[in-house]
Amino acid sequence: MIETHLLQRRVLVLIGGYGAGKTQLSISLAVQWAREGKRVALVDLDLINPYFRLREIAEPLEREGVEVIRPEGDLAFAENPSLPAQIDGALRDPRRHVVLDVGGNETGATIVGRYHSLLEAEDVAVLQVVNVFRPFSRTVEEIESMRRDMERKSHLKVQGWINNSNLMDWTTCEDWQTSVGLMQSLVDQSKIPLVTCGVNPKWAEKVGLPWEVDWIPVEQYLSLGWKSPVKGLENIEEGKRVEKSRQD
Repeated sequence: MIETHLLQRRVLVLIGGYGAGKTQLSISLAVQWAREGKRVALVDLDLINPYFRLREIAEPLEREGVEVIRPEGDLAFAENPSLPAQIDGALRDPRRHVVLDVGGNETGATIVGRYHSLLEAEDVAVLQVVNVFRPFSRTVEEIESMRRDMERKSHLKVQGWINNSNLMDWTTCEDWQTSVGLMQSLVDQSKIPLVTCGVNPKWAEKVGLPWEVDWIPVEQYLSLGWKSPVKGLENIEEGKRVEKSRQD
């Protein structure tokens, strides 16, 4: 059973392992909120790799109504990075909805931990994104170990899981069902609810997987591996068309 109420909170903190798909999911959530008329800030705290950047598509996102906030320059990748004051401002502003894309290891958790006093508020949800086909996420024990490590470093508690499992274009329905079974075991053992699933709607249509209303449509806004733009605004426009056709 999926418990989606946590997605209604004003601030969503997305943590998870390297390659779990947090950035694609963060963009999709931010764009979805903006299309609902919300004032949205997308905070890029994925500072682990200098090639992993949102700023290349910041302009088309801002045209969608999404403000992209991220550290700039060499200090962004220092051991103790300098973080912009806009992050604190966005978290304190009750009129703004915020998505935080957190780096995929303990360093990322430590960085977001600087804001733990603000992120313990009732309008914040801390969600762990899981791709069961990525290293260190292939068993319940591995995922739980990662959760405990990130909680210790960030001083935050994971409140829900997001199943974002895929093997890119090679994902089969059997792969998806494998992820569903593992995530159910994870929910049973951790007593932490499944909040939603991130699914590419084009893939679901191609393999004949019926769409669930609780899923988040995840488009590929960034190319995988180094996060350079994939058609930038064109992909956002395509996302609009896919969303409209589903509603029709």
